[in-house]
Amino acid sequence: YKLVDWNNLNLTTTYTFFRSEFTDKDNVHRPSSWDTRHMVNLIGSYKLSKGWNISARWRFSGGAPYTPIDMELSTNREAWDITNQYYLDYDKFNTLRLTANHSLDLRVDKEIYFNKFALNFYADVQNAYNFQSESVPIYTNKDVDGNVMIDPSDPTKQKIRLLDNVSGTVLPAIGVMVKF
Repeated sequence: YKLVDWNNLNLTTTYTFFRSEFTDKDNVHRPSSWDTRHMVNLIGSYKLSKGWNISARWRFSGGAPYTPIDMELSTNREAWDITNQYYLDYDKFNTLRLTANHSLDLRVDKEIYFNKFALNFYADVQNAYNFQSESVPIYTNKDVDGNVMIDPSDPTKQKIRLLDNVSGTVLPAIGVMVKF
């Protein structure tokens, strides 16, 4: 929806609500891995004089579903050694959700026009406030020194440790576009 298109100011917003589901083996509706439900975009730009333009875009996306691990099977050392990783609990497929994520992108453009083409120089910063997005949890059976954490009360079992798994960084870019 275009909020404002006035003089040199342009503001636009979009909102999308959706569900992405499938029917599992037990005929139960489950969220698919893409079921983030909400998407919001707020976009603004302002044309300055002499071919300069500044713009910003804020994005929001709801948290994606994910499947928890089968703790009983994953702590069994013999089972872990078969695949060298943890096991997902498919009876609880996509029953957990990550937190929502969002970011702000900023951009400055300078456009120069010639007879048969135009040059657009730009500087862009994505994720300007460095939002750290939560990702699907990762587990290990090793301590910080790389040793398997055997359960002292039952040597056929092991302990599981959750690793931090976040992503996101400030991403600056500069560039030139040629328009014919």
